[in-house]
Amino acid sequence: MALKFDQISGTDEVFKNPEYISDSIIFNSIESARRESKYTMYSDHKNVIIVTAKPSNKVWIWTSSSIKEDTDKLIDICRFLCECKIPKAEIYLKQDVSSNLSDLYALASLEIDYVVKDEFSLAVFTYGGGNPDDNGGAALDSGEEIVRIDKGNPQHVELVRDFYKDCMNEFGWSEKFDRKVNEYLNMELYALVKDGKMLANAAIGSQTENYIRIKSIAVLKNERQKGYGYKMCTFAVSKIKERAFTPILYTHVGNAAAMALWAKSGFKLNNKLYLIKIEDSDK
Repeated sequence: MALKFDQISGTDEVFKNPEYISDSIIFNSIESARRESKYTMYSDHKNVIIVTAKPSNKVWIWTSSSIKEDTDKLIDICRFLCECKIPKAEIYLKQDVSSNLSDLYALASLEIDYVVKDEFSLAVFTYGGGNPDDNGGAALDSGEEIVRIDKGNPQHVELVRDFYKDCMNEFGWSEKFDRKVNEYLNMELYALVKDGKMLANAAIGSQTENYIRIKSIAVLKNERQKGYGYKMCTFAVSKIKERAFTPILYTHVGNAAAMALWAKSGFKLNNKLYLIKIEDSDK
């Protein structure tokens, strides 16, 4: 029987599925979507949750174990995504589904006129404790302070703009600098400041019922290998633990330096997510 998808709300029965509850640790975005109007969610009310963010092209897909080996039902998901007409879709999947669905896109391109463009993986880390500085974060040196950025404070705004000007080329932000700066100003953003300059920062993101995501840790290129990333990471952990949540974060599997930092800071590799980009084949 083909899967039939309906638009759902955050109170749908599918969120009570025991499999979903046990997997929700890696679906911070799905849990956040339940509380935010910018997301649209679809489901068969039992086995699948599909989240799209407008005007973004990001799609998050959760599937129950009964779907993972069922090619017909995976094709149903592909067909539904085609019906949604999401250009250049970025699709995030669990590790245990991705191998099937990645291969499936090559097959499904014949069925739904989509083609695979790219694929890479994200590691999902959860905080497991054990780092030596988990009672308030790593100690700061003389002259260093960590401040919470207030977008209503002109000096803070200038700190953020100056920091990301230095990172702009590295991050590929030359054409979207102002938009990205505004995104960070609207986050819960903490800055490590010394001599009036931001050297590193940590952004704390969305939360589920049990987890809060560390969205990013950034350090100026010329200030790396000095312990600032570690200080900001342990600081972010301490802020999240104050709220009785467990920290979680994502990083690209190939980012060896970040993987080492998370391990040093007390995080454990929990799972992997896969991102598959697809585009309309006639573009």
